[in-house]
Amino acid sequence: MEDWYILTEAEAIEVAVDRHGEDETTSVAYCAFETWGDRNDPEYQFWFGLFLKLIQQKHVGWA
Repeated sequence: MEDWYILTEAEAIEVAVDRHGEDETTSVAYCAFETWGDRNDPEYQFWFGLFLKLIQQKHVGWA
């Protein structure tokens, strides 16, 4: 995805949902998978980091 680095997190989530048509977390995960290959790639780190933030927001209790 071009120009991913200029997006805010909210904009990135919106772009991911528009692109993949799934819920926020799943769409962001797909974006991370698309850039997977070099875990040191800044784009991969951006999408994966955003995915982790979304997962942590949805986590409730010890379940």
